[in-house]
Amino acid sequence: MHRLESRTYVGQPNENVTVTTQLHGGGQVDVMINGQSIGASGQFSLPGTAGERVKMQITLIGPLGASCVVGVATVDGGTDGDFLLCQTHNPAPVNFYTFSVAAAAAVRAIVTTKAAKPKAAKKGGQR
Repeated sequence: MHRLESRTYVGQPNENVTVTTQLHGGGQVDVMINGQSIGASGQFSLPGTAGERVKMQITLIGPLGASCVVGVATVDGGTDGDFLLCQTHNPAPVNFYTFSVAAAAAVRAIVTTKAAKPKAAKKGGQR
């Protein structure tokens, strides 16, 4: 799976996703996939058809200062991190994520595109 932008991912059909949560300072966390709770941490599979999408939401409810570190794996060969923090202006933070499914060949092409390094510009701004 690959991160396209903050909290937006693309993966292959039926790819497994692992979500971990680490609470600090108390509270409770809930992970929901398409409106169904999978608890605080867990796994789910992307749909089997390119063009489909999964919505994930993570909610933290706790005392002021409680936090939750979120891990989404495997993303670009590792774990993509996120963070929720209970604050005065946001006592029950919720983060939303989108996982889109693309054909395996398209997902492999993303790796090639991300790995390509831009060419340096010549002096005077010409290439």
